[in-house]
Amino acid sequence: MAISIKVDEAVQEWMKKKNRTVITVSLKATRTCCVSAEDVNISYKNPQNNNYLLIQQNSLFIYLAKGLPLKKNELHLSMMGKSIFPLYI
Repeated sequence: MAISIKVDEAVQEWMKKKNRTVITVSLKATRTCCVSAEDVNISYKNPQNNNYLLIQQNSLFIYLAKGLPLKKNELHLSMMGKSIFPLYI
């Protein structure tokens, strides 16, 4: 099934302003005092292994970790604060 990616205009402008073309989305294990959990990790460089799907949209190269649990196979990237934030993941 195809993955639908929506990239807000603010994200595209921010990436262009920062002279970046790569967004890598993966999960990162986090640990609190009582519970282990996973959180979304966004980086702006190519992944170190082949465990990612590459989707090119406009001038962006978006790498998604294989097995990333997406709701309805959708990913929505928007700005929050000074960085990109995935809304639907």
